[in-house]
Amino acid sequence: MAGWDSNRLMEPKTGFCRQTGNYSCLRPPIPLQPINQPLSAAEFCFSIFNSTFTDGATTFSVNTTTGETLSYSQFVSQVRSLAYSLQQRYSLCQNDVAFILSPPSIHIPVVYFALLSLGIVVSPANPLSSNTEIAHQIQLSKPVVAFVTSETSHKIPSLTHGTILLDSPEFLSLLTQSNIVNGLTKSVKVNQSDTAAILYSSGTTGRVKGVMITHPNLIAMMTVIHHQNTNQGQGNECRCRRRLWWRLLNRT
Repeated sequence: MAGWDSNRLMEPKTGFCRQTGNYSCLRPPIPLQPINQPLSAAEFCFSIFNSTFTDGATTFSVNTTTGETLSYSQFVSQVRSLAYSLQQRYSLCQNDVAFILSPPSIHIPVVYFALLSLGIVVSPANPLSSNTEIAHQIQLSKPVVAFVTSETSHKIPSLTHGTILLDSPEFLSLLTQSNIVNGLTKSVKVNQSDTAAILYSSGTTGRVKGVMITHPNLIAMMTVIHHQNTNQGQGNECRCRRRLWWRLLNRT
């Protein structure tokens, strides 16, 4: 039949394979990081951002509701400070789960990157969910700590390491540690096979399910977006960041 690849049984214009009933991407393969290389999604993202944001004063994150902004240098500093603070003040272990229950906030990207860099699993939930829904999600993900606000904290039961209020002076102090020296933060070896996030999906039937996202899942997504931006000749990574945040913030 004209128009079909007789070897692959694939329609070259659509990527549809008659033999399997599946569609394949028509774009050329994009090289990914070796799967056996220890690498967190946060570390990989920083490798891209560092090559993009040559000026640390460039705006990196914006809260359109409050007008708050973070420059790239501020973002990096806060991520590093929070990761250090969590290591020093909390006995969090690699692969522990951190539950995130907060409305949109300029602090959320900082929390995500700090946790991912430490090998902590990020589990964001919708702050509008009912107490019953939150209880079910917590039962699924089994978090040991929660990042909440004063408005959402009442929905969280007692956890091993308690709750951290994102709108408290104590949390802000975690972002501004001035006594960090190079090499003091404990090095964490994050394997790409490790879980990076647990998201929640309503699925097609029944109650909400937990969906595990690995570090290479996020790395692959970031690689594709960065590759598209590079091919289009666009130097800024705003679209890339928006899509990354959307993936993590797209909660049930």
